Amino acid sequence: MIVLLTSVSWSEGSLANETLRVGVYHNPPKLFADEQGQLRGVLGELLEAMAQQEQWQLESRACDFQECLTLLEQGEIDLLPDVAWSEERAQRLAFHSEPVMHSWSQLYQSSDSQIEAILDLEQSRIAVVEGSIQQQYLASITERFNIAVTWLPVDSFAAGFQAVANGSAEAVATNHLFGDWRARDYGLHKTPIIFQPSRLFYAASPQLSTHVLERIDSVLLSWKDDMNSVYYRTLSAWRSPSSGALVPKWLWWLVGLLLCVLAATLGAALLLKRRVAINHARLSTNETLLTTILDSVDAYIYIKTPAMKYRYVNRQISELFNRPVEHIIGKGDDEFFDTASAAGMAEVDRQVLASGKKMTVEEHNVLKGEERVRTFLSIKMPLKMAPEEAPCLCGISTELTEYLEMQSRTHHLAFYDALTGLPNRRLLLESLAEVTDPSGGACGHSAVLIVDLDNFRLVNDIQGHESGDQLLINVAQKLQQRLTGDATLARFSSDEFVVLLNGLGEQQSEAAANTEKLARQLLEAVAQLRNDRALPISASIGITLFNSVDHGMNGVLQQADMALQQAKTAGGNTLRFFNVDMQTSVLERASLEGDLHQALARNELALHYQVQIDHQGVTTGVEALLRWYHPQRGWVSPGTFIPLAEENGLIVPIGRWVLQSACEQLAKWAEQPSYAGLTISVNVSSVQFQQPEFIRDVEGILAQTQAPPGRLVLEVTESLLMREPTRVRNTMLKLRAQGIRFALDDFGTGYSSLSYLKRLPLDELKIDQSFIRELLTDKADAAIVDTTILLAVSLGLTVVAEGVEKKEQLNWLKGHGCYRYQGYLFGRPTPIDYLFEAY
Repeated sequence: MIVLLTSVSWSEGSLANETLRVGVYHNPPKLFADEQGQLRGVLGELLEAMAQQEQWQLESRACDFQECLTLLEQGEIDLLPDVAWSEERAQRLAFHSEPVMHSWSQLYQSSDSQIEAILDLEQSRIAVVEGSIQQQYLASITERFNIAVTWLPVDSFAAGFQAVANGSAEAVATNHLFGDWRARDYGLHKTPIIFQPSRLFYAASPQLSTHVLERIDSVLLSWKDDMNSVYYRTLSAWRSPSSGALVPKWLWWLVGLLLCVLAATLGAALLLKRRVAINHARLSTNETLLTTILDSVDAYIYIKTPAMKYRYVNRQISELFNRPVEHIIGKGDDEFFDTASAAGMAEVDRQVLASGKKMTVEEHNVLKGEERVRTFLSIKMPLKMAPEEAPCLCGISTELTEYLEMQSRTHHLAFYDALTGLPNRRLLLESLAEVTDPSGGACGHSAVLIVDLDNFRLVNDIQGHESGDQLLINVAQKLQQRLTGDATLARFSSDEFVVLLNGLGEQQSEAAANTEKLARQLLEAVAQLRNDRALPISASIGITLFNSVDHGMNGVLQQADMALQQAKTAGGNTLRFFNVDMQTSVLERASLEGDLHQALARNELALHYQVQIDHQGVTTGVEALLRWYHPQRGWVSPGTFIPLAEENGLIVPIGRWVLQSACEQLAKWAEQPSYAGLTISVNVSSVQFQQPEFIRDVEGILAQTQAPPGRLVLEVTESLLMREPTRVRNTMLKLRAQGIRFALDDFGTGYSSLSYLKRLPLDELKIDQSFIRELLTDKADAAIVDTTILLAVSLGLTVVAEGVEKKEQLNWLKGHGCYRYQGYLFGRPTPIDYLFEAY
């Protein structure tokens, strides 16, 4: 597309007579520029009018849409009309508050096509502008429903319309403004398929003064309040005849023409009796012409006698009643509408004839044999057919049913979740903002409950997203059944639901008790669910009580989320209330995370090594253990900062540094005969192991350090092996081919499975220290260790016992066939410089 850009340079003083650099891209009828560079189209002409009112000067440049967005973000232009708001754009650009207008996309088809729904697109040829949002959306939804569609790429909406007109395609996708503007020119009409509603704004450079955006909002609001403003005149001027004013002006001219012709015909009959035959022929011709014109009008036109019987109807009414004209003339509304509708219409008709004045009314009527309520905007007026006759009633009605239904669908899409039908995040936040507004007059306590399903990802991974979607629908229904009418239930994110409770009373203890009772009922409702493979379903709930005086919306949600995390940490299937200690803990965690981001750069991380001994007392290798010395906190426990690093992704660069340091040490030992045979075991996080570039990183480090691969042992956990086992196995095999060895760490503490022990290229199996600790006093632990040793030996794996601290434990292990050990009995983790001295 060709785009025109216009920009603004501002001073801190008055805005009058200042120059605006404004961006305009070629997208009629919304926006384009004429040959003189003048802004045209709906948004262009509105901006010109606004600039004239505000005494702004406009300058223009040409570029395509994406280039305009880039220039706008860089501050080289100041305004860009016709930009749909999105969260991603709002991060980079500035927007005013009041939308200029609303838009949506729609399919248009030829008169030969019968496309009523998405499924009708099967085996159809659809013209789309290549790379447009219409193409992306339609391609996504047709792929989702497995609908075979042939896409015909075009370079403009006009080219797409021409393709449908000449038979190259059955339908074309465009925005409804362009479609309504040009559809009739190509002999096309709209389909019921509407999608992608959006709000259009004048997007602004982040450097632009906010006063400009405030003035744009002010002007738009004043225009929209005045039906005679330039705003409505401009919208009307750019709409097609079929989508303009509900009652076109030329329709009044047609009615007037009808009256004039009828009067002229009657006068001619009286004055020129000798030309009766000629005038009769002319009258017939005029009547035929008028009938043709009135039958072509997209409105219901009729004339009723003073007795409320139809005297004239056009073709649209015949189609509405599904009866020929001759079967309508002479009958009343009670023949075609239900009793209530007919009575209401008769009352309005009598008022019009009694007052002798025109009346505009919105009617809601039901046809006989239908249940659907149709909405009409009707203009009714007395019509004097002859001097000696009482006035008849002339009516012109335009049906608004589809338009109102489309508005309702657009509202539902904006404020309700498509899967569950519950209020979505946007509607919930608006409701919560009202409750937490101190000026809103709300009193007493309210509560927010965040309900999050435990291990929902397993349902999607194991059974597929269709099963996961059905589970979410079932959960929504179960939760809704347990809530009263004054509670709001919304789907907040993928598997998170939020309950907003109001009117819990002034006493906090009573409000907390009632909320806890309801929360436990919700947990019970979720626990009763079983999906199609009978997986147990449970949820965690975080709760916060609040009142509008002391809490803001964001604070309330943050507190409920903190409580939810506490419930998750407690193992799930439980609830937690927010308290100040939680907030302190979260802030402490956030502070620690911020320091962890700097730890690697500040050389605060270090590797300590713990020796591994065989049954003859010979050191066979060491395990590299990560340590963090904080300048203020001192030594930070690995159990604290390593899970934090895995959550925020820092474990990837930290893990790479650990691997690099270990390989550098192996390279040094390779040059020292007394240490050349030692191995170094390095723990690899599942997050690090699953990175696409993990193999390449390991190979690069080995090549850089020249460390012997056969002396490097990568320790992995059972949880990693259970996740994407095929991919994990392929990664291990590729590294194993280079000589790298693998050890299974903490065996027995996870989802132990014998299948991966047989299939994966493991060299060592490390028995977790939790089993070694009570080895001598707990028969169950002794049996587990004994069985593990026998299993490992039968599979040809070396067994390493972790956490050996007593001589008696060592003797027991030797006696049961375990010949490799690690623990405080042989040495604590120590910096490399003191490792063998300590030993």
